[in-house]
Amino acid sequence: MKDTHKALTIALASRILIIIVMLVSSFLFMYATTEHMNVNEMKTPIIGIFMRWDSAYYLQIAQNGYPLGYPNVKTFPSSTGSGSPMPLVIANHLWAFYPLYPAAMKPLALVFTSFLTITSALMLSGVIISNISFFVSAYFFYKLTQKLFNSRIALISTAFYSFWVGAVFFSAIYTEALFMALALGAFYYLAENKLSKAVFLGFLASFSRSDGFLIAIPFLICALQSMRIFKFGSTSLETAKDKFQSVKLLISSAIVASPVFLYNIAGYFLAGGVFPVQIIAIDSNWGIYPLLAKQFTVPYCSVPSVQAFIILGLIFALMPAAYFVLSIENVFTVESKTLGYWAFYASMAYVLFTSAIVYSVLRYAIPMLPIYWISAKIYAKKRIVGLILFAIMTVMLIIGAYLLEINSPYLM
Repeated sequence: MKDTHKALTIALASRILIIIVMLVSSFLFMYATTEHMNVNEMKTPIIGIFMRWDSAYYLQIAQNGYPLGYPNVKTFPSSTGSGSPMPLVIANHLWAFYPLYPAAMKPLALVFTSFLTITSALMLSGVIISNISFFVSAYFFYKLTQKLFNSRIALISTAFYSFWVGAVFFSAIYTEALFMALALGAFYYLAENKLSKAVFLGFLASFSRSDGFLIAIPFLICALQSMRIFKFGSTSLETAKDKFQSVKLLISSAIVASPVFLYNIAGYFLAGGVFPVQIIAIDSNWGIYPLLAKQFTVPYCSVPSVQAFIILGLIFALMPAAYFVLSIENVFTVESKTLGYWAFYASMAYVLFTSAIVYSVLRYAIPMLPIYWISAKIYAKKRIVGLILFAIMTVMLIIGAYLLEINSPYLM
């Protein structure tokens, strides 16, 4: 069996495990409802198990689009979800979610509307998009890792990627799978020096989630690295080529990051003069959460078992940081080709600890690629330790699938 087939088989095994856990949980355990979840949608046969939390927002956008004009302030609560006073400038909560995923759901749903209601058709299209995107992401992740390291590390890394606790969201009606498919495709083609394909996929990825613009960082690091090359070039011809490549990469990084500006500019006109609409929408409806360390001390995160679950996941997420510090010379020399991904990892770690709600950090950590690479290196060097790490991650994934299925606020 080819290694790519092995990687996809591993990815398939993770989906089978997750679906079994979610189906069993849906039959054996009660699930909680929330104010933005429709019970009938959650009970939709088979596809309803993938409809949780933010899924409802993507469904609303796909079905009705974004709200236009200035919303009716009287319909909003007097305070945000975190208890802070409601700001004077209001933006509807749907503007906190980027458009690519719901935009992809709608045309595919038309295929199913002849035998399903529009809501069920949209749910089915979301499930299909998420799961297909996951396999595409696993393929690109394997190919990228193989190019950066070797086939063995790539295969092991794919296993850790597929069984990471946040990987349960790859099958849900969430944007994670689509974002990772596009981002990893962009990174792979960047490594292959196929810049037009990399920029196109990166541009789309940035339109799929609010922090998607950060994938421009590997492009920017690549540009800075190419600048270092022409400073020490040996011929004028090589210098000219290197300068041209550096300029192309700088422009590419700007294009990949541009959707965050395009989306907020569009929101300014469509949402009634609110700018930046994405940030205002988040602050107006959920509030700005305190630093992650402080969230462990507040009432909504006081359950010891939940704290232990999240902290353990964060330890896994921070393992690469320890590796980076201990082998910084190796990272900057032997592994210079991965430096852009380390910078991207650092930016995501910053987001995790400064602006994320504690229940979502394991999902937000998904794009932090060194998590899987360092786990694979540990496995390759010390198999027993690696197997223990993988076993713990798999158990956490099972728990995560259960928590998501019962609509628990401890994983959202």
